[in-house]
Amino acid sequence: MMFKKVLILCLSITSLSAYAGSIGQNIDSTLDKCKNDALSTIDSQNCYKFATVSWDKELGTQYSLLMKDQPDNVRVAIRDSQRQWIKYRDSYNKGIEAFYQKEEGTIWSLVAAESKMNIIRDKALDLYRLRSSTNLGG
Repeated sequence: MMFKKVLILCLSITSLSAYAGSIGQNIDSTLDKCKNDALSTIDSQNCYKFATVSWDKELGTQYSLLMKDQPDNVRVAIRDSQRQWIKYRDSYNKGIEAFYQKEEGTIWSLVAAESKMNIIRDKALDLYRLRSSTNLGG
């Protein structure tokens, strides 16, 4: 019986990982196409700005879905942790800016933009995984 539970849990985690890839996949595809079509650094920067805004919207969607139908104590805990994460994100973004500003060349602004976007992207995927982790039925 225990083996069945472990097997179901492992299969669920595997399917969650596969499905998590489809969350925001259109954002990543649009970003890749935009970068391939970019003719200048400014064009590439605009690609990252658009993708970052899109991932931020996805993050908001995942947060809303996670909070839906949760008891008060869970909503408060998640809300408080998200507020702390926002402070972390803002502070880390300043660190990223300072780190890459010391480098020469325009490529570093793109590396910084991608790093900052990935912070938001990763959090959106984390919230999706948290929300979906208790759905063992698939």
